[in-house]
Amino acid sequence: MTLFSLPAAPPAEALTTAWHDGALRTDTAGLVSRSDLVQEGPAWRAYQAMPLGNGVLGAAVWAEKGYSAQLNRVDTFPDLKSAGRLVVPGLDPLMRASDYSGRLALYDGQLVQSGGGMTARSYVRADADQFVLEVTGADPSRVQTADLKLWSGRTPAVSAAGGVAAVAETFHDAASGSITGAVAALTAQAQGVTASVVDPLTVRLTFRPRADGSYRIVVGVPSYRGGELRTAARRAVVESPSHHLQWWHSFWAKTAPMRITSADGSGEYVENLRTFQLYTMAASMRGDVPSTHGAVVRMFSSSEDQADWAQDSYWHFNLRESVAANRGAGIAEFNAPYFKFYLDRAELMREWTRTHWIGGEGLCVPEFMRYDGTGDGCDNTQEPSWTRRILTSGPELVNNIWEQYRYTGDKALLNRTYPLMRDVARFYLSALTPGADGYLHLEHVNALEVQWDTSDPVPDLAAMQVIFPMVADLATSHGDAALASQLRAAVGKLPPYRTVQRGGEDVLAWSGTDEEAHNTQNPEMEALWPWGVFDKDSALMQATYRQRVYPQDKDWGMDTTWAARLGQADEVKRLLLKGIADFQIYPNGFTVHRTGQEAVRNHSFYNEWGGVVTTGLQEALVQSYDGVVRVAPAWPKDWDVSGSVQIEGGHRISTEVHDGVPNVVGIQAGSRDTLKVANPWPGQSIRVLDSHGRTVVASTKADVVMLATTAGASYTVERVAVPLSSFDFAPLTGQPAGAVKTLGNRVLGITRSEPPLVSDLVSVQWPEKLTNLVKAQTGAPTYVDRSYTITDLPDELNGQALIQGANDDSKATAPADYLTMDVTRPATVYVAFDPRGENVWWPDWLSTFTRTNETVGTTDQRLILFKRDTPPGTLPLGPNSGVPDKGNSTYITFVVPR
Repeated sequence: MTLFSLPAAPPAEALTTAWHDGALRTDTAGLVSRSDLVQEGPAWRAYQAMPLGNGVLGAAVWAEKGYSAQLNRVDTFPDLKSAGRLVVPGLDPLMRASDYSGRLALYDGQLVQSGGGMTARSYVRADADQFVLEVTGADPSRVQTADLKLWSGRTPAVSAAGGVAAVAETFHDAASGSITGAVAALTAQAQGVTASVVDPLTVRLTFRPRADGSYRIVVGVPSYRGGELRTAARRAVVESPSHHLQWWHSFWAKTAPMRITSADGSGEYVENLRTFQLYTMAASMRGDVPSTHGAVVRMFSSSEDQADWAQDSYWHFNLRESVAANRGAGIAEFNAPYFKFYLDRAELMREWTRTHWIGGEGLCVPEFMRYDGTGDGCDNTQEPSWTRRILTSGPELVNNIWEQYRYTGDKALLNRTYPLMRDVARFYLSALTPGADGYLHLEHVNALEVQWDTSDPVPDLAAMQVIFPMVADLATSHGDAALASQLRAAVGKLPPYRTVQRGGEDVLAWSGTDEEAHNTQNPEMEALWPWGVFDKDSALMQATYRQRVYPQDKDWGMDTTWAARLGQADEVKRLLLKGIADFQIYPNGFTVHRTGQEAVRNHSFYNEWGGVVTTGLQEALVQSYDGVVRVAPAWPKDWDVSGSVQIEGGHRISTEVHDGVPNVVGIQAGSRDTLKVANPWPGQSIRVLDSHGRTVVASTKADVVMLATTAGASYTVERVAVPLSSFDFAPLTGQPAGAVKTLGNRVLGITRSEPPLVSDLVSVQWPEKLTNLVKAQTGAPTYVDRSYTITDLPDELNGQALIQGANDDSKATAPADYLTMDVTRPATVYVAFDPRGENVWWPDWLSTFTRTNETVGTTDQRLILFKRDTPPGTLPLGPNSGVPDKGNSTYITFVVPR
């Protein structure tokens, strides 16, 4: 007889926690490196460029021409023109190597690339305005060049002497009289370094690597307002001892960590975006002014001098997302440029208010303000428009100052800014009009950009509810009892919020009157965030959220934070994933501001979505805006998370959530305080222990417990039934990202792609944007500024040199030598034209070609093929169109040897 026995029951899943000895124990380097942007192949296209920066100087690095790095300062007003582009052709073998690998190493603030026995390490020094490229494994006998170049339309001064080459340009702003500028000075640590001027837009270093195959290129990019260029250039490349790695490691050590895991990888992807946002803040927000203009972070541009919106101006609406995100991430110091920008212009804003708002007193902060303190906002002397009568930028600034103080304890900031806070409140008092109904009304003002001439907008009513008592208390402490009395009296006379019917439900109206919509914001939702005057228990707010007119159709929408504050965990996840699909079109993690965009067609990297993601995640994990600390109030159940969030009082709240349930809650107290903490396990008995294991809050099932904190102390909130002692210690760690991350059709990192074609037959001299040749084959891109590709082509063209078109030039009728190429030996040149232009706009120069019976298929349009034999030499081809304002898809060109 055979005996059978039941298998032993599997051991229960071990309970683990990283909360140990009063802190969430984290391998910071390992955790941050989970979010590295991996390059499985080089970034051949400018829109794939990797960002590097020190808060003032930024660089975008990609592989065009071997190696390209566009350098941009944060302060070259009025147009924020680039300081130049570094090109190092000798790195092309590294980029084309079959064993190529690369990564943007966030923990070190460096781009590291290797292949073919070579390595290249790129970074902007955290402690100096210098870009550094360190190379090993180069051939010591091979002469190398490094160019610094600008482009058509620029008028730099150039110099070359003593192994230092430089380009420099100053910019005069007629409106303000200011002069800004930058010098880009280039030198190398190598053998036989010589500097030369190539042309009015280009300087060059020529050198050989050191005997061990290494060389180091340094580009110093300081501010420059004129003067002797050679002296400025020499000073720019002087190197002090570097503390680059120490700076970055110290930065990451103080950020609030967050690791997200999920079965489908979506949680990890969102975690990476948050980490990248923190990196972006450290790399871009350390100057005297914010780096973001209309949500465009210009200092990481790879698009020459092209950018969206007005680069000399700021919209407050596009700054606020990152300000909030920084606080919760524990890096509030990177809000300093935001505060400095407005504080430095306080007197200018007072004068602006006096001259542009009839009857106004105090200070109104324009929603749209130029770097020189002039704006298009706070203006009732002209007809209403987009930003002209938005008033809530001032209260938001006031609230952000107050929150910065509450998070950091920076009383010096609070005292320094009190006059501004006081005058913003005074302005609102002067703008209010008593009504026959006994209320004080705000008339003929904007509800954000949505309504241009309305009364009592929700954002303004909520703002006054919040800042009037706040400023009244500050006024009392500053001995201004009269103002304090006025503000307290005014709060009681603010009108109630108007409601309307929408979708069969009563909801908050945008404002007190019905005006047409001009933009796709949701003014009524502002009452929930940033102002926090409603919460999840408000049926009116829940209905208002459900029936909001414009659900997250722009990257500025704070829908994820609204959902988090309303306790809607599933919505938080849905909106984050939808936003990634809608906006994150760049593999470097940056976004666009509206849906339906293509990376190849855009010229700007947007970063406000990163602030939206980060704020939404932090509010989903820990909330405290209403005075009660709530842990995991809206965290998606199928995303496990371990992490921390900074809250008011400088307290750091840490937890780990599995299947929607926290294990324990740790509190690192930032100040002496009394915290109200909601029971993380409703209905279960909890207690609070200090770091010595002593009970400071006895066992209770209360919904909210009171915890008296001491600065520097730590506390553990635990379930009595599952105490901290039940958990094994497992520090929070991670491994460096090993592959490109994907989410649907979105990627973080660079996948391997076909490199530009190297041809000994043809080269393009002009225009520069068409100089990268492509191998003609199915799937090859047809245009440099569209994503169309070839679907089929004649056999004789397969594998040959393709010169892409620029579809933005489809209606170009000049110059006659629009495309200029050099051909080294006899060849046949083919041009493929859009048939829609026949007898309509085809140019006269096309008559010098012979029409064939063949076509080229593309995902855009089937093109008719023409050909012409050509001898060696220079061959100019004309523009796409022969008729002004006419033209469809641009022609593409093939060159085949005869």
